[in-house]
Amino acid sequence: MKVMLPVKEAGSSKKELAEGFHNIQYVCIYDSSMKACEWLEAKNLSSTPGGLNGALIQRGVNTIISLNVTPMVLNMFRRNSIEVLKARSTNIDENIRLFNKNELELYTANESRTYQACNKSSCSSCSSSCS
Repeated sequence: MKVMLPVKEAGSSKKELAEGFHNIQYVCIYDSSMKACEWLEAKNLSSTPGGLNGALIQRGVNTIISLNVTPMVLNMFRRNSIEVLKARSTNIDENIRLFNKNELELYTANESRTYQACNKSSCSSCSSSCS
């Protein structure tokens, strides 16, 4: 089984989860049968957010672990039979350990509604003030 985690950035933060899927630059793909991680630039998976599903399915990814997910992104993954698990910390290794022990819960639609990602190209999409 392969699991994708959105990564904050490369370098020193390589082991830290991104806040969500908006503007991610890197991902970690964990292969539970090989017990190995692969870090990729998100743009190498797909040049568009809508193409991410197909790229994940091609790579055999059927689970995502994330700190936050918007309702639209959650529904996009669910339509393609990709389950989204709620991360319990920002540490990638800790979440992989919890995943291997079956201790992560599915992200619910209600939980996804509490997260508002700021889309700087469309500031009316959230109540925050973009800078």
